[in-house]
Amino acid sequence: MGTEFVRRTLPAHIDALQECFAFVREGARLSGLSDDDMNRLDLIMEEFFMNVARHAYPAGQSGDIELGYAVPAPGTLQVKISDSGKMFNPLASSPPDFSRGVADRPLGGMGIFLVNEMADSLSYSWLDNRNTISFTYPKSEPSGS
Repeated sequence: MGTEFVRRTLPAHIDALQECFAFVREGARLSGLSDDDMNRLDLIMEEFFMNVARHAYPAGQSGDIELGYAVPAPGTLQVKISDSGKMFNPLASSPPDFSRGVADRPLGGMGIFLVNEMADSLSYSWLDNRNTISFTYPKSEPSGS
């Protein structure tokens, strides 16, 4: 256990999604996360990985995605996801408008909303021409619960 990140670079292509899951689950196992927690972590990773695979790089160009994890304490996993695609902060998107019916809502935004519900310390940075998303999993329980 420690705060040093274990890293792996994968092609930013949907065919690498299962390898992404397997890599991050290595860290989840080291931290002692439950199977249910790992399944929810897969949902978070799918949201971020697929956004990069589908939107970060221009059509016809390949790119990479760097994944990293650290286990700072039992039951806690820190994750970083980085790409050199176009600058895009998914955390800046507007939350879904729940006052409207599903058919009347614009597409997008639900995945990031759900990620916010499951992860702590969610942050975005643009540094050295790289997008980086960082988060801690699972979300801490509020005090007094």
